[in-house]
Amino acid sequence: MQQLWFSFVQFYITIGLKFYYKKNEAVFLDEIPKDKAVIYLSNHQNALLDPLLISIKSTRKNYFLTQAAVFKNPTAAKILHSFQMLPVYRIRDGVNTIQKNFKTFSTCAELLHKKKSILLFPEGSHHLNRKVRPLKKGISRILEETFNKYPKTEIVIIPVGVNYQNPKEYGDSMSVYFGNHISPNQFWNGESIDFNDLSNAISTEMEKLTTHIESITEYDNSIKKLSELQVDFTNPIEVNKSLENGFNYTGKKVKKDSILFPFFKMLVKIFYFIPYFIWRKVAFPKIKEEEYIATFRYALIISITPIYLALGLLITCLLFGKTIGLTFLLIGILLPLITLRIK
Repeated sequence: MQQLWFSFVQFYITIGLKFYYKKNEAVFLDEIPKDKAVIYLSNHQNALLDPLLISIKSTRKNYFLTQAAVFKNPTAAKILHSFQMLPVYRIRDGVNTIQKNFKTFSTCAELLHKKKSILLFPEGSHHLNRKVRPLKKGISRILEETFNKYPKTEIVIIPVGVNYQNPKEYGDSMSVYFGNHISPNQFWNGESIDFNDLSNAISTEMEKLTTHIESITEYDNSIKKLSELQVDFTNPIEVNKSLENGFNYTGKKVKKDSILFPFFKMLVKIFYFIPYFIWRKVAFPKIKEEEYIATFRYALIISITPIYLALGLLITCLLFGKTIGLTFLLIGILLPLITLRIK
């Protein structure tokens, strides 16, 4: 039943993505094994959308390590656990909570022993900056827990790069790059993981899979130059090549929005005036971190929009007949799809 529910959720989220992103694609630099324990390690820019997108684009039914703060509400915790999410506690959650991570790490060891796949974000937090940040030691603790309990476990680490063109905007384009595999077994000395060497190996691969601007002092200037070049941030290989070659960009440039896009976007707002009102006046003002803007907008689209369409269909059928009701439904489905395609 759990797997059936999880498959349904994945299918539903996949459909929802077609109504949110203009383009969402996956690029595989190496084949993902189906019969081995896998750990996906990704950069983290866009809050809860990152794990959803990686899960949809990967070939495995993944377990996710997620910051414990989102598990505080009991109802939310049950829902998140049904999505195969596991809590990770940080010092900001309280010093006394850190010990709870031992249970999560032990669970991860059992999952890897059973050749399951786990996704975690080794940077430890999310940020919209286009840069791979220093990795935390959580990955080494999971590996040490696993190898101590099950020394013969063969694990494959797959670095991942999640890329957004304009991560806070509706109708954005994104890509997920799955990189070359790393074997953590070679960093195991029988007692512990050589974290520095493992971290360097992982970071080196991750930096190839997403735009990585190393210099903090030159960050804003680099972003400005890349924007002026109209680079396609969903193709990080070309963007990073441009950074290395003094902003000599040879990749495909991003086209400006169609002149029709603002008009159709306005039509979407008018048609979905109630969901849009809830978004602008209720949800948006409560967002404290800009990394959550896209997550909350997407959550509203896949939760409120179907209810709005169902009620609209029922009311228009009762008042004006089935033909008008079905026309209402058809417009509600096609209008956002057309709007994204002409962007």
